[in-house]
Amino acid sequence: MSSIGSSLKPNDGTNLSPWLGLDIGGANLKAAHTHGWTRSAHFPMWLGANQLALHLAKLLDDAPAFEGVGLTMTGELADCFATRAEGVAVILEQVTSILPAPMVRVYCVDGSWRSPSQAARDPWLAAASNWHALSHWASRWVNHPLGIVIDVGSTTIDVIPVHSGGVATRSRTDSQRLRRRELLYTGVERSNLAGIIRWAPLFGGRCPVMNEQFATTRDVYLWLGHLPPDPKDCNTADGRPADRESARHRLARVVGEDGSTLADEDISAIAEHVFRRQTAALTRAIHKVSCRLDRGLGHSSPSQKTAILCGHGDFLAQAALHPDSPFANTIALGELIGEEMSRSAPAFAVAALAADPVAAV
Repeated sequence: MSSIGSSLKPNDGTNLSPWLGLDIGGANLKAAHTHGWTRSAHFPMWLGANQLALHLAKLLDDAPAFEGVGLTMTGELADCFATRAEGVAVILEQVTSILPAPMVRVYCVDGSWRSPSQAARDPWLAAASNWHALSHWASRWVNHPLGIVIDVGSTTIDVIPVHSGGVATRSRTDSQRLRRRELLYTGVERSNLAGIIRWAPLFGGRCPVMNEQFATTRDVYLWLGHLPPDPKDCNTADGRPADRESARHRLARVVGEDGSTLADEDISAIAEHVFRRQTAALTRAIHKVSCRLDRGLGHSSPSQKTAILCGHGDFLAQAALHPDSPFANTIALGELIGEEMSRSAPAFAVAALAADPVAAV
């Protein structure tokens, strides 16, 4: 990893006005302040969207003072909403029930800002906008003509092409991004293993996996040591703690065994197989997006690019970038803005963009 621009301190209060950023997701709420404060909380939107305001108020209980709020969202996709438009409207209503509407700027996928009432009238521009805000903001660190932003989260991975002037894709909706491999619906915590692998290595052979929510990718990376254990967190497939020993039992069930019947090497083989498959899928997506960037600019040969990595699963992005890839510079946002802020990167990005007098126009 290279650390660039030591004079650039995007969370330093000396160069940004005090703004708050909110990223309202379908499973998590994330908040970040331009002066370095950040918080996140698990919130299953599909179980109680009408409780969003209450949970958001708790999340912001110790937030520093702010001049305004930049808002982005993906939670409108939750299946408790009949349509995206309904989801956008409910989220905006909940947010503005605890924050004055005139303080709130809604970031849209065309790079513009709208008031909450304007965003409610044009919901498809406000829907699923956090990836665009992150890429727009992160593109300032592209020190080659082209680059990609790779954000690896708990549920999804974004692979967004950028250039030094901003976002470099025509995609606006999730379906467009899925078709272009700019959105992978797999992450490092919530993904069902049966959606990633069809078989797992077992006793020297292959065993088909059970298509049941016995384990998730969080168990894989708890076992492999990429994610820290949290014994107090029981938001897991079986309701037991998010620790390594419990992950052993959940992973064993995927192949019809249990934690007492498999050795450590058996569990490791299953986990490493999932890791390899996720890494390979991301490598293919990076290649497709990178090649499309070159073709779009008419390059006859691959050009050098900058890769910007963020999210608490950035270890997966690092594994997916081959040593012979065309990325001359790889930047970990965690090294620039801190690991906790990198995990909430879209929230910080929308706050920073709103606080920037030029970007906020």
